[in-house]
Amino acid sequence: MTTQLLIPSRPDLLLEIQNILAQPDPEPADVVELIKRDVGLYTVLLAAVNSPLYRREFLIESAEHAVAILGMTRVANLVRVVALRSSVDPDGQWQSFWEVSTEIATLCQQLSVKLHCLLPDNAYTLGMMHNIGVPLMRARWPDYDTQLASLQRDNAVLIRRAELAAFDTNRFQAAGLLAKEWFMADELVDALQYQAHAQAALMGKAQVSDAVLQANALLLLAKDISQEYQNYWHFDSDDTLSPLVVRALKLLNYDQYDYLDLKEDLLQQLARSESAHH
Repeated sequence: MTTQLLIPSRPDLLLEIQNILAQPDPEPADVVELIKRDVGLYTVLLAAVNSPLYRREFLIESAEHAVAILGMTRVANLVRVVALRSSVDPDGQWQSFWEVSTEIATLCQQLSVKLHCLLPDNAYTLGMMHNIGVPLMRARWPDYDTQLASLQRDNAVLIRRAELAAFDTNRFQAAGLLAKEWFMADELVDALQYQAHAQAALMGKAQVSDAVLQANALLLLAKDISQEYQNYWHFDSDDTLSPLVVRALKLLNYDQYDYLDLKEDLLQQLARSESAHH
């Protein structure tokens, strides 16, 4: 059952920040002071605000300046992501997992702006958390990866079915439960929990709410670009789109050729970002 999973509780720091944001006239200085109490968070915050995503021409070196640029709501979202990572993976065992999650989160955020769907901060959180059930399942079942090794990794319907058969729960249910425990918005909880149902709905085989369908259509595009980037340096990519991606584009009312152009732009941006870090 799902209750066998260890769902980490929200950290006090996040609760304090949320209490500040709930005030009629929240003070940025109060948020800054909380951030300065956590060296790890302070470091990650500065790394985020200096990332290519924000395209700053100058280096941001203080929490005060970072909060001024990102805004307090975005900082709160970032705190949640950092705290979640620390809670789920305290020993830092799954670095590559978090790198891919961050890449997909960034792509979700960028696509949400281009396609005018989902608030960018919500899109980022969706991308960051879409696979958060995996480390929870790994922590509970040591043979988790072995049992699922032969599965097609981008077919959420087959993944859900196999995990239910093997573990009586699944990564999407775990992600939704965690989002609910951390008091995230209901639409995000649903988008995470019903990822497999949304894929089936895009193919005309299930029904979900419009909000869940739109969020997961955006997520599919981000995952498509991220997977393409893995082959980017091998020069063997092509312009063939999967049926799911085609359905997602149709739902979002975005032309396939425009998407291919946008996809190439984002792939080049990822390449430039990687080159800058080496």
